[in-house]
Amino acid sequence: MPDFYQLKNGLRAIHYYIPDSPVVHCALMVNCGGRDEPKSKAGLAHFIEHTFFKGTKKRSSRQILNSLEVLGGELNAYTTKEETCIHASIMKQYLPKAADIIADIFLNATFPARELEKEKKVILDEIHAYEDIPYEQIYDDFEGVLFKNHPLG
Repeated sequence: MPDFYQLKNGLRAIHYYIPDSPVVHCALMVNCGGRDEPKSKAGLAHFIEHTFFKGTKKRSSRQILNSLEVLGGELNAYTTKEETCIHASIMKQYLPKAADIIADIFLNATFPARELEKEKKVILDEIHAYEDIPYEQIYDDFEGVLFKNHPLG
């Protein structure tokens, strides 16, 4: 059964212990996604999620992307209509490193201008690829009709 904590600063934490598991998963989830964006800022949460990995005050993009991979782990992120998440899967002895990297990305991202322009193209390619999958696109079309004039649409 998971344990729930509320930290002094208001952050909530969940801990779920699995005995004898050599792998741990940790994540930072922010209760902000596409539904929270005004029409003039549509896609901003997704864009920020992509650019989190472009560098921090103490790590380059390369250092971020290779930091857990060289240890056999994985670092990734996603954005939904409800939340933005940065997550890692790693051998349990490297949990402090994974937590430090996630915190650094979230608190100290630098968003370099040259990288922002590149990432716009990456996201457009991602959108076009998604639009080529009819069984996925139909959900967006449906929500567009159902939630017309609302960020969920």
